[in-house]
Amino acid sequence: MKETAISRVIIGEYSRRLSDYIESDVVIVGAGPAGLTAGYYLAKEGVKVTIVEKKLSIGGGIWGGAAGYNIVVFEDTEIIDEIGIACEKKGDLYIADAIEFATGLGYKARRAGAMIFNLLQVEDIIVKEERVQGVVVNNTSALMVGLHVDPFCISSKYLVDATGHPAEIVGFLKSKKPKQFPRALQEYFMNVEEAEAGVVEKTGEIFDGMFVAGMAVCDVFNLPRMGPIFGGMLKSGKKAAEMINERLKNSIS
Repeated sequence: MKETAISRVIIGEYSRRLSDYIESDVVIVGAGPAGLTAGYYLAKEGVKVTIVEKKLSIGGGIWGGAAGYNIVVFEDTEIIDEIGIACEKKGDLYIADAIEFATGLGYKARRAGAMIFNLLQVEDIIVKEERVQGVVVNNTSALMVGLHVDPFCISSKYLVDATGHPAEIVGFLKSKKPKQFPRALQEYFMNVEEAEAGVVEKTGEIFDGMFVAGMAVCDVFNLPRMGPIFGGMLKSGKKAAEMINERLKNSIS
């Protein structure tokens, strides 16, 4: 029967992918601009990387631009040129179509080899011997309706919190290690210049095995918010990938 053949191939292929990536070099939580960029730069170096996204769609806050005006802004085009996103110069800024940007970035990350699992929500992290070693995940739909369904785990050598404004993964650490993160996880007032620079500067490892990238950096370090300008988030994702790539290479040599 055709219907069962379709179902069988979907279930079989998804199960195969999940089984293959249940042990990953890097797990990135959040398939927004920083997470997808980090995934792209990691995967293109041959790193086994899993991106977990709790929503149905990837792209995070890219789609809506500013208040639903689906245009996004950059200060330079180095990364978006590599991704292949068309842009246009407007004064000192560059603009791009938000839809092209979201889909193009997701396509490049996936084609580079990053495995993306949407509709999976992280509900906890694995910490052993004072080091983050993976995530505890569950089906987003089950959690939304409040079903008591036990989760499963994906292990990693490194974990990246790219969950954006909530900094959800750092929040798990803060809830159980409040002395480690005494400050509230929140952004400061809008200041584009300071945020664009700070989000890149502060990107890095905040706990053994855990990196933070993108807008989550602003929450962790109480940096200003930046609005619909995306260059800093892309550079943050790339920086996190480069730092982890270096760690992985050093662990092999």
